[in-house]
Amino acid sequence: MSAKAFVSEYNGLSNKLNTDVIVDYKGTTDTVIALWDTGATRTCISKEVAATLNLVPLGIQKIHTPSGESHANTYQVDLLLPNNLIVKDVVVCDSEIGAQNIGVLIGMDIICLGDFAVSNYKGKTAFTFRTPSQKLTDYVAELRFKIALGKKHGKGKRKRK
Repeated sequence: MSAKAFVSEYNGLSNKLNTDVIVDYKGTTDTVIALWDTGATRTCISKEVAATLNLVPLGIQKIHTPSGESHANTYQVDLLLPNNLIVKDVVVCDSEIGAQNIGVLIGMDIICLGDFAVSNYKGKTAFTFRTPSQKLTDYVAELRFKIALGKKHGKGKRKRK
């Protein structure tokens, strides 16, 4: 399987990571705003999107949210993420997330399918996602390597410590 990836950039610092996604249910689609949430175990869909797409529940599942415990309908949909990155047959729960002006909350069930990173370089937030995973991102190892190389001297040469 070849890798697919996207990057989403903001003009300043952002405390929310959003992208547009297309929810596909048996060929009927809806384009909505998705919030990427590493604190969510699974992906949720707003009750409004479920109604718009006439989703047929697979069943009911107990869910835990910051507001407490409740029961939610489950559905199976395909999600088309940015850059034509398709995640098929995702089991989602319905939720009251529509009150936050989002249609989908992307949880760790999707995020763990690949590599996910957030940067706030030069006061601008960006996040990127690719699937499948390609390598371990380890900032500690990068810093150790940079220290081991030493400082640049002259025309790009480095002096070893």
